[in-house]
Amino acid sequence: MGRGLNLSFLVLLIANFFFFLNFSQLMLLPKFIVHLGLGPADIGLIMGMFSISVLIALPFVGTVSEKTDKKKVFIFGTLLMFGATPMYVYVQTLGAYILVLRVIQGVGFSCALGVTAAMVFEIVPDSSRRYLLGVLTVFNISTHAIGPAFGEYIIRTAGFDMFFLTAGCFGFVAFFCGFFLPRVSICEEKKAFALSRAFPHITATAVLGIVFGSAVIFLPPYLMTTGIPDSSLFFVAFVCGSLVVWIFLYKVFHGIGERAAWIVSVILLLMLPSGVSGLNSLAMLVLLSGLFGVGYGYLYPTLNTLFIDDIYPGMRGLSSSLFVWSFNLGMLLASFGFGHMSGTFGYQLSFAITALAGIVLLLFTTRLIRN
Repeated sequence: MGRGLNLSFLVLLIANFFFFLNFSQLMLLPKFIVHLGLGPADIGLIMGMFSISVLIALPFVGTVSEKTDKKKVFIFGTLLMFGATPMYVYVQTLGAYILVLRVIQGVGFSCALGVTAAMVFEIVPDSSRRYLLGVLTVFNISTHAIGPAFGEYIIRTAGFDMFFLTAGCFGFVAFFCGFFLPRVSICEEKKAFALSRAFPHITATAVLGIVFGSAVIFLPPYLMTTGIPDSSLFFVAFVCGSLVVWIFLYKVFHGIGERAAWIVSVILLLMLPSGVSGLNSLAMLVLLSGLFGVGYGYLYPTLNTLFIDDIYPGMRGLSSSLFVWSFNLGMLLASFGFGHMSGTFGYQLSFAITALAGIVLLLFTTRLIRN
């Protein structure tokens, strides 16, 4: 197989694809929360519980993944994710039950995604790592269009109960595929943690999580207030933009240099939150969402690669978990912060503040490249 592709990577690709179909369909959970009669702050709390559990679980996942087979960690994560999904049919209002479900799925997400990048680095050739991690990322991102679009259709035609059941079925396929993954070696090299070295990576990734989380969590309910009830166009355009990066623009970005590629990607990413007030047509929604996808599609796997290469070169499971931890720290801040901001100041001003926060991403990514 070309460019470092092998059967083990393809199995991982398929398992991750169905895992993220389960996960991405639940991106429409805010619509279910609105359906229950709850508001933006409740959306932030419920979605934020997921991120809190991810943040708590990931350090343990990273440590465990250095001592045991990463395949087992991945399988356990998919089990928690798909097993909890159908249980949402019993949710009636805001309470401990739905929060516990989010915690269970947050732990499952930590286990599965926390070891994925490390597994890629250990089953593909060195020369293909960044590119194939980008391919894996694009496959995962593609579910952000398929899952919500399919979910919107299921909600319209069969209701929320069937919506949660189908999402759980996708997760079960990932769980099944996990048994065919290769055993991944346990790391023997141990290195000390250097916070000063990791700080720029953590900060840049957290801000990326803030911008991404604000868009995927709160843009769908915002669109409902503008008379656009179906948010699937946002997800489809977002995915198409991410696909463009690794199918058509990868050589272009590589050719203009790392620094310029990062700056362009950050600018494209921030055009969506800064232009929300101009979303007065479907054409503008598609354009800004596509540019958002191009920026995110390049930045996410590139930052992930830097984490694994720069911070813990001999401890990939821990490095991969720290990257996911940093990204979900940003998601958590977006869930709670944006939820309260939008309840107080409205959606448009909150998105504008998010765009301003993205300037920090530009500063720190520039520092990473300089270093």
